[in-house]
Amino acid sequence: MLPVLAFSLQEKAYGGLALETKEQIRQIGLSLSPKSHKQNEASARFKIGTRLIREWKGTRHEVILTPEGYEYQGVIYKSLSSIASRITGTHWSGPAFFGTKKKGTNK
Repeated sequence: MLPVLAFSLQEKAYGGLALETKEQIRQIGLSLSPKSHKQNEASARFKIGTRLIREWKGTRHEVILTPEGYEYQGVIYKSLSSIASRITGTHWSGPAFFGTKKKGTNK
């Protein structure tokens, strides 16, 4: 706990890391962290920044693919299924809900 407190005091006194440095650290962390199979599959099928749009009960829902996962209403999710469940209130297959399921796939 003491090193964290010391870093916090130094940061307040001398300023934090430059934005470029923070972004480099984030990129390194992403490259080292293990990713789920679903996230790898989505990244392989869609480009970062892809928007998935679905209308449900008269409301338009938009999800953006990010390097960290899926962004919905400012929150990052690891799977489309968790977003689909949040929207509908019941368990749904995210790829089926958003229409991204590969043709011929029975999963």
